[in-house]
Amino acid sequence: DVPIWRGDNTGVYAAKSGYRWLITEEVLRGLGVAVTTCNRDTSWKNWLAKEFENQSIKDCKLRAITYWAIWHNRNKLYHDGVRETATEVLGFIKAYKIKTTVTRERLKNSCDGRNLAWEPPDNDTIKINFDDSFNQIANCSISGIIARNKDGLIMAACTYPWKNISDPVMAEVRACLQAVTLAEEMGFQDVCIEGDVLTIIQKLRAANEDRSCISSLIKEIKERGCGFRRLSFKHIPREANKAAHAMAKH
Repeated sequence: DVPIWRGDNTGVYAAKSGYRWLITEEVLRGLGVAVTTCNRDTSWKNWLAKEFENQSIKDCKLRAITYWAIWHNRNKLYHDGVRETATEVLGFIKAYKIKTTVTRERLKNSCDGRNLAWEPPDNDTIKINFDDSFNQIANCSISGIIARNKDGLIMAACTYPWKNISDPVMAEVRACLQAVTLAEEMGFQDVCIEGDVLTIIQKLRAANEDRSCISSLIKEIKERGCGFRRLSFKHIPREANKAAHAMAKH
């Protein structure tokens, strides 16, 4: 008989794979997830598919978070030299699971209790909605901008093409910049700019300096905002941004 190490699909024991197996097994057992292995005759894709077969949605979500956290832990060890214990990985998984559950409930409760249609601005404020359509293959995007007053009348609208756009986030912030440009060109002074990507709106409303890959554009938008009597940024659900979304698509 030839001894086979089940902690690696090569069947050969190594100290590194032994440590990984111990951490993985302890994490899975701590969450009550059944421990199974992938033998040398089975591809990892088929093994992973079987892991999710006949499982409830709740169990599938837990497994997905767990496998992702274990994979992330191994990457941290490889790239950063940080070795987390099974207890730390378990804590991260449980905290992440709670966070996603709470966020989902908040969104559900919020959406159930409010009107998801576009809402007109107050008084003389002009509300400008922006959205974008991003083409990953061509690395380009189209911004859709629409400005309306308190009566819902369209004061201005435009679409604008952008080239050399690397990702959807860049496309969205470019659309926001175009909304500011439109407000300047039209001479609007009291402006509320709305978008459906929370990350962008949070960055624009934050007092601290942004340090992300779109920091230069965030800074430019904030600086140009000083030219208005009043400029605010508001996040809205996608359902309330249909007009700008439709413009960006056409």
